[in-house]
Amino acid sequence: MTMTRIALALLIAAAATCAMGQDVPPYVGQWAVEGPDACRDGANDDLKASFSTKQFEYYASTCRVVSSRRLSKSGNDAHRLKLACEGEGVKVSRDVTLIVLEKTEQRPELMLQIDAATWATLTYQRCGN
Repeated sequence: MTMTRIALALLIAAAATCAMGQDVPPYVGQWAVEGPDACRDGANDDLKASFSTKQFEYYASTCRVVSSRRLSKSGNDAHRLKLACEGEGVKVSRDVTLIVLEKTEQRPELMLQIDAATWATLTYQRCGN
């Protein structure tokens, strides 16, 4: 009976871990704006960006995620974020949309960052893949 309980507890823990992993947005990770060469150690740090669910760090700026919402009920690839950014003595609020395009045979994994006010778009490539 004890072995059955242990096995059941391990199965529940594994299922919970998998479910938690699915909640991590695909934009979380290390990205670069100039392709994979910018991801190398010693490359220009101005071209690298680090995205988490709580903040973004890039160039000389840090943005705190004020709110985030998934844009599709059926997928996790597009998110709208409200950001509070600070860098080089300037504070600004921004709304952006992040769309992750999965890796295919023809192209690497990409992320589009679209500014809601200006429609300015940056394209990032994931580092480490």
